[in-house]
Amino acid sequence: MTHDVPSHSPAHRLIDGRGTDEATWNASPGFADLPTVDVATWPERFGRIWMLAPHPDDEILALGGTLSRLSAQGADIHILSVTDGEASHEGSTAWTHERLIQARPEEMLRGLRRLAVKAQVSRLGLPDGRVGGHRAVLLRRLLECVSEGDLLLTTCRFDGHPDHEACGDVALLAGELTGATVFEYPVWMWHWAGPDEALIPWERAHRLPIDADRVYRKREAISEFTSQIEADGSHEAILPPNVVARFVRPFEVVFL
Repeated sequence: MTHDVPSHSPAHRLIDGRGTDEATWNASPGFADLPTVDVATWPERFGRIWMLAPHPDDEILALGGTLSRLSAQGADIHILSVTDGEASHEGSTAWTHERLIQARPEEMLRGLRRLAVKAQVSRLGLPDGRVGGHRAVLLRRLLECVSEGDLLLTTCRFDGHPDHEACGDVALLAGELTGATVFEYPVWMWHWAGPDEALIPWERAHRLPIDADRVYRKREAISEFTSQIEADGSHEAILPPNVVARFVRPFEVVFL
């Protein structure tokens, strides 16, 4: 199934500054009225659930609580970590590429344990920040993994980060070629967009509720990403408290 997305320049989706604060999102009537989807049916509805994460942390930030629920229900979960996130601190002497390649996947695994997520994790090793130049490699890998009857969760094609948007493009194509169902999830959309953003297909947006215990555990899981939540002297935190606030709501969001 193909979804049409309006054509906008990438400059329209700048990930810069503090972004849209959580109070603005919470004050929007439309945001509060998003329809709810119960993921309890997913383990029976889908043969396997694939989580395509451009960087180690996207899976937990966007859908950590949902993955925890699905795991508790016995879902067959597979996480495809597209890059190792080595380009998050360009020019840093503390967080070099070599250190990040080792640290960020380990942070992800610790975060998944905090959420009691049981999943098979694969690292694809594509270059961070340059996934768009390796679409054929990513598509080939997805076609090797994903089958008809599976669910493929991917970052939005309008998420703002080039790696996220490339993953969304390739995942939608993989879904068309295999018959797998594809749902998109936002990460940086919450930063660059606002409740009245016309580019966002709000008619496809749905809430996935998570309980208070999982919200707490998700917050603890995010705390494992030391490389992202702490400043290193030459770089501000990638995920400061105002950004983390968008990911510790009592629900998560997917576009169906």
